[in-house]
Amino acid sequence: MKIFFYLYLFLFFISCQPIEKTESLIFDNDQFSKFNILSNSIDIKLIFEKKISNPYIGHTLDISPSERIINWVNDNFRVIGNENKFEIRIIDASLTQTHFENEDANNFDEKTNYKYELFYLVEFNLYENYGNLIASTIVESNRSTTSGQYISIEQKENIINDLVYQSLNDLSKESQRLLIKYMGDYLV
Repeated sequence: MKIFFYLYLFLFFISCQPIEKTESLIFDNDQFSKFNILSNSIDIKLIFEKKISNPYIGHTLDISPSERIINWVNDNFRVIGNENKFEIRIIDASLTQTHFENEDANNFDEKTNYKYELFYLVEFNLYENYGNLIASTIVESNRSTTSGQYISIEQKENIINDLVYQSLNDLSKESQRLLIKYMGDYLV
């Protein structure tokens, strides 16, 4: 009888192993590049129209990829001066989810997986007070990741949030490089 009790106790403790809990990603725009623009205003124009049909899933997020760009601009771009107008046009901020067959899958791997892809396209324009274009550049970022078909909602959210964060990081670095190259005289 003691053997059954110890066996039962052993099985009970084995089954009570903690579940792996992943931390949710916190978006901290302070980690990205900061910009001081010789301008008296920043105007953000959202040209991108959200698509709510398959394969687009950006509209399902609490904070869409285009809103992440707007938050990044508001937190990291600062105007200095009393001349010129700085305009940021968000042309594309699309997040897609597509199925694909994993042809290299083993017996225990999932045959069908998801591919998540995020594409950012942002245009930076600097105008003088009379509306003439002084400098312009277009920045794009494209990043993708994959996951299995049968994952939890929390895992899916973490994968997508990480994709958005990494894409925004890419956009920030590329913006810094191109703004220095094409608008270096107007950055402080």
